[in-house]
Amino acid sequence: MEHTNENAPTVASRRQGITVASAALWASAFLLAALTIIQAGRLPFNAAYGAGAANQGGQGTSVVTLNTGLGPDSKPYEALWVLDGRGEMLFIYYIENANSGEKALLLRQAIPVPELFRVARGG
Repeated sequence: MEHTNENAPTVASRRQGITVASAALWASAFLLAALTIIQAGRLPFNAAYGAGAANQGGQGTSVVTLNTGLGPDSKPYEALWVLDGRGEMLFIYYIENANSGEKALLLRQAIPVPELFRVARGG
């Protein structure tokens, strides 16, 4: 019985095909990584300001920051509004002289939400 290896060219060509395919995938991965880094370098720098930023937290609490209309035009003062949905209360916090380095967050007003809606209706 004579043994012939008829599949030898097919196996070799498959291995070379896999090697070429792997090289092409690696080359495209490096190209995509380089393009991503280049594009990320072109992004404009945006300063982070809290004005108008809102967030809904756990336990029924939501927060939002708003400009108060006070302070310099370039960096106006802001107030932090906290809505406690469970306790139905609205708390307004403010930092006096925020631009001078003051860091004490002061409670300016605490309003029951049902009372707020009653006053808004004119009652």
